[in-house]
Amino acid sequence: MNIENYTTYDLPIPYKELDIYPIKVINYIAFNVYSQCFLIEKNYIKDVKIISMTDLEYIYSCTEEDTAAYPYLIWFDRLLSLCLQDDDSFENIEKSMLRYKYEGKKPYFTINGKKYTSEDFDKIKEIVCEQNMVDLPDLSISKQVRDSLEAAQRYKNKLNGVKPASFEDYIISLSTVTGWTMDYIHSLSIRKFIKSVQRLDALIHYKIYLSASLSGMVEFKDKSFIKHWLSAVEDEDQYADVSMDYDALKKKISLESAKT
Repeated sequence: MNIENYTTYDLPIPYKELDIYPIKVINYIAFNVYSQCFLIEKNYIKDVKIISMTDLEYIYSCTEEDTAAYPYLIWFDRLLSLCLQDDDSFENIEKSMLRYKYEGKKPYFTINGKKYTSEDFDKIKEIVCEQNMVDLPDLSISKQVRDSLEAAQRYKNKLNGVKPASFEDYIISLSTVTGWTMDYIHSLSIRKFIKSVQRLDALIHYKIYLSASLSGMVEFKDKSFIKHWLSAVEDEDQYADVSMDYDALKKKISLESAKT
């Protein structure tokens, strides 16, 4: 399904009988919590039974084991409330949770009397994450390696005295530079907010590099380094700043091991 037309204009994306709406900035913090139900990496749990489960089966299993420790199903329920813009059907958590049932051993859930299965859960996850620019785990890199790279990033930022800006800081910065009111920014979709920040960052860097180049005081050997601010904003490798150090370390360890 090509959803570009829907995401471009912030239109609700149809899926079966559902209309899945983009999340607004005003609901970002709640969404950031609830969307964790889509980021579970069950396949790294060394249990054949768990690995063989679908994501929905695993979420049901965790909820039954300990709802307080694993509130994934509750988060999914709250997420549906936001994405479907349906406060009436989801206002009472106890009543709302009755929509999650089993047919034999297969879990399913109902919305407005319609039945949805594990396959629907996966498709809804795909739509919601694409629609709201949620980065799903990069399964091409093992979780152990990703955890190591993330730890290296945190350590490098600490050494450099870099503290990541909060979401509030991003809102204030965008308002300060653009003149947009806080209320207007709160009404933006998360997708448009993120893309606005990315485009603003591209514009600022373009002006800096172009000014430096034209001044004659700095010369860039690679002229393509200066990309116009309206060029496509490519997805960055979030581990780029530490992965080279990590690769060098792995090679060093391999060489040392070979000597012994």
